[in-house]
Amino acid sequence: MRSLGRSAAHGKKIRVKAHNKKTDHVESPDALGLFSVEIKERSITFTSPEDYPYDTVFVDDIRGLERETLGHLAYIFISKPTGAWVWVSSLDRDESWTVETVYDRGRGHDFPTLVCPKKFLRPASQLVYLLYPHHLLELVDGDTGVFVRGGGEVEERERYVAKADPRAGD
Repeated sequence: MRSLGRSAAHGKKIRVKAHNKKTDHVESPDALGLFSVEIKERSITFTSPEDYPYDTVFVDDIRGLERETLGHLAYIFISKPTGAWVWVSSLDRDESWTVETVYDRGRGHDFPTLVCPKKFLRPASQLVYLLYPHHLLELVDGDTGVFVRGGGEVEERERYVAKADPRAGD
């Protein structure tokens, strides 16, 4: 994957001298991949997929999606009133996901939006289960400190990207 320009890290190779393949388990991963997650905050009340108050979910603005050079694996939707969150996986996208024109009261205009049926919402616990835990980061070959500290650095630039991808329009 690294030769394709994609972010992947090896797990440390651990050799256990007295390893019993039938009863023992070594938690070192073969590899870890870095995936993009998009976070959307909503001013609606929900605590789970079951009590999400609408039959459809506004996933993302199509205009922005069309400019992306990288797809997001997950879209997380956080309820401002409750702090709870749910998510959808872009891998679930099928013909039932549609593009609809939506009026954004905050921005004051219509824009095309990717919309999916509520049935695709997943509980937060399913994504948490897939995220690599801090206590196992020592099993990854290389610096993993940003995953503990969280990043969040602020940088000012003249353009949005330092090096414009040739596939992205100006």
